[in-house]
Amino acid sequence: ANDGLLLDGVRDDSPAAKAGIRAGDKIVKLGGRDIRNVSDYTFVLGELKPDTEYEIIIARGGERLTLKIVPAARK
Repeated sequence: ANDGLLLDGVRDDSPAAKAGIRAGDKIVKLGGRDIRNVSDYTFVLGELKPDTEYEIIIARGGERLTLKIVPAARK
């Protein structure tokens, strides 16, 4: 399916958890880019700058939610 990236889980205290993203959510848009699969997600993630706020759109229970996420610097 090319309609988003379904999340199996979200690490506690991760940028995703802080944004309100939960296991079972499906990422459909990140930083203004459509996310159809894990390849899209990985590509967009690599372009995001740490400590900068981005809009992320998720599908949860039949509705779309727009959240704000701030990626952390990679260690």
